[in-house]
Amino acid sequence: MKAIQLNGLGSVEHLSVVEVPTPEVGEDEVLIKNKYAGIMYADIMQRKGGYLFQPPLPFIPGKEVSGVVEKVGSDVKDIAPGMRVMTTVLLGGYAEYVKAFERDIIVLPDNVSFGQGLVYLVNLPVAYLAYAVFGNVQPGETILLHAAAGGVGTMITQIARRKGQNTVIALSSSDEKLAYCKKNGADHGVNYKTIDYREAVLKLTNGQGVDICFNSVSGSTLQTDPLCIKYRGRWVIYGYSGGAGTIDPLGENIITKSLNITSFTTYSVFGTEDQINMYQFLHKWLATENLESPTKTFIMDDIGAAHTWMESQRSFGKIVLEI
Repeated sequence: MKAIQLNGLGSVEHLSVVEVPTPEVGEDEVLIKNKYAGIMYADIMQRKGGYLFQPPLPFIPGKEVSGVVEKVGSDVKDIAPGMRVMTTVLLGGYAEYVKAFERDIIVLPDNVSFGQGLVYLVNLPVAYLAYAVFGNVQPGETILLHAAAGGVGTMITQIARRKGQNTVIALSSSDEKLAYCKKNGADHGVNYKTIDYREAVLKLTNGQGVDICFNSVSGSTLQTDPLCIKYRGRWVIYGYSGGAGTIDPLGENIITKSLNITSFTTYSVFGTEDQINMYQFLHKWLATENLESPTKTFIMDDIGAAHTWMESQRSFGKIVLEI
């Protein structure tokens, strides 16, 4: 089968299309013929060697796939060849075929396309965890949202507007992306490349700050965010696309404001009731809400361009790889 392999850490030049054996399924596994693979910022970090889970080289990247079941193992009960499905895997998504455990398979509803499935497969559960579980957002609260034009940011905005009637202040790096955020439901947009987002947020909140800030960026924003959050406000950190950064608990506006700081990763909820709830939320959303499609599609030979596009901060919404 054809697959995209990472042969070295760093540049996109280390990504190449190769021929490798088609995976053999185990007793409780399913073989999927891929239609699309999702491209995530986690893939970028893994390519550079800075991800939480860093496998030995060479390996096939990719954590999100959607396609048609080709073959099932002898112990698989509820999944059959021909079913339209999507799933997450630790590795191997950038390939014509991928195997996954039956327990991780989600059957696509008839109304959901392969591309649409990948818009929601990971982004919506993460957004649900941020908003409902770790953020505990209440109706009417004001939200400050980093990377608001990204996959997870898009979903947090949709949940906030459709479920909680929250005011959303979207942060992004271009006016074009902010226009997308506004169309997606954000109330206000702030281009942090051109203006001081702290001053903008305080002006929008009459000097009070927001009730809750969602941060998937970290880096230098860990120094600025506390200035934007009100007394006893919440700060949810769930990513580090801008670098690790540091938090000084003795710094101004953290202890003095009695801020509540929470961090999470989806890996921590596997096997818990929160995992059950987030997938129930996903299934209900797919069945009842108006769905988005991927905003940009690349082919396998253009995987380097796909990664470069995401790294350039020009991307918004969901990027997928057509297999």
